[in-house]
Amino acid sequence: MEIKDLLKELEKEEEKENSSEQLSYKMIFFKYSQKWYWFAIGLFLCMSLAFTYIYFATPQYEIKSTLLLKDENKGSDFNSNAVLTNIQGYGSTSSVENEVEVLRAEHLMIKAFDELGFSTAYFIPNGPYRWKEIYGNEVPFTITTLEKNEFFKVDDNNVNILIKNEEEFQLINPSGQTQDFKFGQKIQNFYGTFSINRNQEFIPSSDYVSSEPIRISFLDSSVARGEAQNLKVEIVNKLASVIELSILAEHPKKGRDLIEKLIEVYNSEADNEKNITAKNTIAFIDEQLIGLTEELGAIENKAEQYKLSNSITDVGAEAQLYLNSTTANRQQLADLSIQIDVLESIEAYMSRNGNEYETVPGTLTVTDPTLNELISDFNRLSQDRERMLRTTQPNNPIVVNISQQLASLRNSIVENLRHIKNGLIISKNSLESTSTQFQNRASKVPTMEKELLDINREQSIKQQHYLLLVQKREEAMLTLAAASVGNSKTIGEPISSEFPVKPNKKIILAFSLLMGMALPFGLIFIKDQWEEKIQFKSDVEKLTKTPILGEISKNKPTEGIRAISKNKRNLISEQFRFIRSNLAFSTYKKPNKTILVTSSISGEGKTFFSLNLAVTIGMTGKSVVVLEFDLRRPALISALGMDATKGISEYLNSSNMQVKDIIHPLESAENVDIIGCGKIPENPAELMMGENLQKLFNELSKSYDHIIIDSPPIGLVADSFIFGEFADVTIMVLRYNYSSKLQIKTIEDVRKNKKFKQPLLVLNDAKAEIIYGYGGKNSAKYYQQ
Repeated sequence: MEIKDLLKELEKEEEKENSSEQLSYKMIFFKYSQKWYWFAIGLFLCMSLAFTYIYFATPQYEIKSTLLLKDENKGSDFNSNAVLTNIQGYGSTSSVENEVEVLRAEHLMIKAFDELGFSTAYFIPNGPYRWKEIYGNEVPFTITTLEKNEFFKVDDNNVNILIKNEEEFQLINPSGQTQDFKFGQKIQNFYGTFSINRNQEFIPSSDYVSSEPIRISFLDSSVARGEAQNLKVEIVNKLASVIELSILAEHPKKGRDLIEKLIEVYNSEADNEKNITAKNTIAFIDEQLIGLTEELGAIENKAEQYKLSNSITDVGAEAQLYLNSTTANRQQLADLSIQIDVLESIEAYMSRNGNEYETVPGTLTVTDPTLNELISDFNRLSQDRERMLRTTQPNNPIVVNISQQLASLRNSIVENLRHIKNGLIISKNSLESTSTQFQNRASKVPTMEKELLDINREQSIKQQHYLLLVQKREEAMLTLAAASVGNSKTIGEPISSEFPVKPNKKIILAFSLLMGMALPFGLIFIKDQWEEKIQFKSDVEKLTKTPILGEISKNKPTEGIRAISKNKRNLISEQFRFIRSNLAFSTYKKPNKTILVTSSISGEGKTFFSLNLAVTIGMTGKSVVVLEFDLRRPALISALGMDATKGISEYLNSSNMQVKDIIHPLESAENVDIIGCGKIPENPAELMMGENLQKLFNELSKSYDHIIIDSPPIGLVADSFIFGEFADVTIMVLRYNYSSKLQIKTIEDVRKNKKFKQPLLVLNDAKAEIIYGYGGKNSAKYYQQ
């Protein structure tokens, strides 16, 4: 039967271990449920703050607009101006990413604010301590700024306007001072000089009350900078050049106007940037053209003077002319030389003796008609004379006459030859001189050509530079003249959300509800993390493997040290009975005659536990004796109100005292005796190390079924370790919200080093609502050694 019971208990142990995690969650629930008022306060504070924030927070609408940007990288060039298509250097080379950053620039928002006149804002009362913004035609008057102080800094930049009638209004300064003005009258304050005029297009809103003042807020550039930071510019699609602009505004129409003006300013800035580039280009080109024109004129004058000084027009043509002239001269010189040679040969022939009447050879090279005629006459007469000599004598008068004629013709021919030869020589000399001039001129042609080429090259460079500048100037002029569509095109007009997106009441209330629960939970959790006192059974189980025998509820001070009697059926009584059963099971088949009860420090309830455990065991019919061995600070006898003059100290210090002399039965408790401390000794440690201590335990073990030792705390003195050899079971008492976690480490050290036999734990002063069974994994019920 005992083995079957043990198996059943082991099965129960497994079931308990499976449910240990669920048990820990329930313990956490009980732990935090004790602090319910913390959660109530947290919820109240967080919900109050949430409702207060929702009340005072300014409702804001979200305004969105979609733009198509010019991006050459993505092919989104919506500029269809054909004039500008082929003009290079003046178009936009922007990318979507760059333009997103440009749209976020503060100066664009500041310029949009200035153009819209957003340096002033108007508000009307909207409940206690709340104001609502009005805009445009909802404002009954307009402000005309005559002179603005750009750098005004005041603590309160608001003034109130109360309209008295159609002609007058009352201005209430931040200090509370009031002044009456007429519409259109000049007003001067920290903002500058301005006038307030009636708005002829005024349409009152549903919340407008004429008898209530209208607040005017004078704003500086910091507001525009804040709006620029709040502006969201997001790329809709990485593959497209479409972006989305969104901004929060208290007044929907004001927000739409701001987005439209921002886009307009952005496009205007883009156009101005291109125009400024073109204008600067034109100015630069004009400045360059002035100097370039002067340089080009100087080079042309230089070329003209060079040609005049060298008597040339075209070097190439003149070089060819010189070449042709030289060739012609050479040919003429050759012809003249031949003619001179022929004439000289004829002259030599004519001057030779012995051939006075011989015929003269003719010449084809000499075309002189007189010479040819004389030679022809001479040859004819010579032939006639030769023919006549064949028939007559030389002295024949006819022959003589012919001979005389031949002599005269010979002289004429020789004379004519000399004249012709001299003329040819003169012509030859002239041709030779001309040929030399041509050769000298031709030799200078390469140098003139090189020098003229340098001049022409310089002229050509300047000419090309001049033409390029003129072309670029015309392109810049066309850029200025052509119409521009800017860098963006609106594909989604600014629209406002139907309802305010801020404050989001649902999210705020949900968040406040969550924080109302989370803050107390966190505070409790942090407090527990910093808490050094043990609060729950799980705290002990995490720090030591020492089995837990059980828990004892908090005892009321009015009930005294004794909480158990035979007829009591309260919670503590049941807990001690449960501990008694667990103790019997934990010492199964092992001795448990001597039980050592100790603690880490004083005040943890070891004396209370020792007495009530003894009473509980005594109810089973077993005899029990309780020894008050806390010789330094005894509390048992005094708490019971017993009169015991003699006790353990007297017995240990005497050699002839009997044990029965110091035993005192406990009233109204069966089978329970008490042995008090007696007089507090001066040297308790040395006293307990004497032989009488062994004698005391030997005699008591013969008379009692159980001996319970109420010993000193182990964390303060070493007295308890003296009883280690006598005790069969050591029960260490811990007290909730009193014992520290450091003490548990001391107990764990005792267990690891086996300084006591069968160490067990009892948790004292537990609150009834957090006791949830004894199913912990270190429960003594399942302890076996």
